[in-house]
Amino acid sequence: MPMDDVMPVRLDVAGTDLDDAVSFISDLYGAELQVESAADPFEFRYVAIGDRTMSLHTVRFAGRMTGRLPPSDAVIVQWLQSGSSRLDTGGDVVDMEHGVPVPLLPDRTFSFAMDDYEQRLVHLSREVVERVAVEQGADISAGLRFEATATPSEQSVRTWHNTVALVSHTLRDGTPGRLLHAEMARLAAASLLEMYPQQRPRPTETVLAARSAHVRAAVDHVHENARLPITSSSLARHLDVSLRALQEAFQRDLQTTPNAYIRQVRLERARQELLTSAPATTTVREVAASWGFAHLGRFTQQYTAAFGETPRATLDRRDTVR
Repeated sequence: MPMDDVMPVRLDVAGTDLDDAVSFISDLYGAELQVESAADPFEFRYVAIGDRTMSLHTVRFAGRMTGRLPPSDAVIVQWLQSGSSRLDTGGDVVDMEHGVPVPLLPDRTFSFAMDDYEQRLVHLSREVVERVAVEQGADISAGLRFEATATPSEQSVRTWHNTVALVSHTLRDGTPGRLLHAEMARLAAASLLEMYPQQRPRPTETVLAARSAHVRAAVDHVHENARLPITSSSLARHLDVSLRALQEAFQRDLQTTPNAYIRQVRLERARQELLTSAPATTTVREVAASWGFAHLGRFTQQYTAAFGETPRATLDRRDTVR
């Protein structure tokens, strides 16, 4: 869906009626809820701002609530401000710590039990998170994977909260333009992936067996910086070796050239992005250019030779897979 067409989310609902609060949350999330006890007098508030690409939410509920959250197409990141919460992520049980974000995967059902809580949440579209993960070199061919029981670093948590504060101030100061909102969503996704990194592709046995330390270092550098304008010459300068020595090492260890290896990595990243992008909002030309392929016809030819289908066929396949 084009960003300009996304309906904005602006909610601020508060009250003292328990039944109204439970009904509101149930309808909003399609959740099955049970309230085991509630404070007297009861208080409730729900605030949300943003759109379907990215939105910020705050919930305050004076009581004990249990229930099941049905699958969503969004990546939902939540953390406690006060109270307590236990999540069952479908095998792992997480007792949430105040201020420590926990991500919920799309297309999964989650159970929860929460007491007298104030909670903040960020909803991010799966497409945005997947695209940023691909840009970072992650292997998401099997979908996004978050280790909910892992403890993110203190620095990454601070970065997340600083990012959310920046996004919150920008949204509350007014409705940002399409490009600014898109960049904020990407920033939030990058901050999430800093806390909970995705798995990177495992080096092939051939690469692992490379005799030259320079080849192994070059491979790592290409994977980490594939979107940057890397060339054989710049790679040799980065490694402080001659271009000829680097070419000979690649040919000996990997039976290819540095340029061919760089091109193959970029083709694989382009394929990942095409597989996770929406055909209605993404073009093959945009994806090709973002990975350093300036000539669309040549990109299509190289892509088809590498993967046995055109890039357009890969992009269209997303709608049939999901």
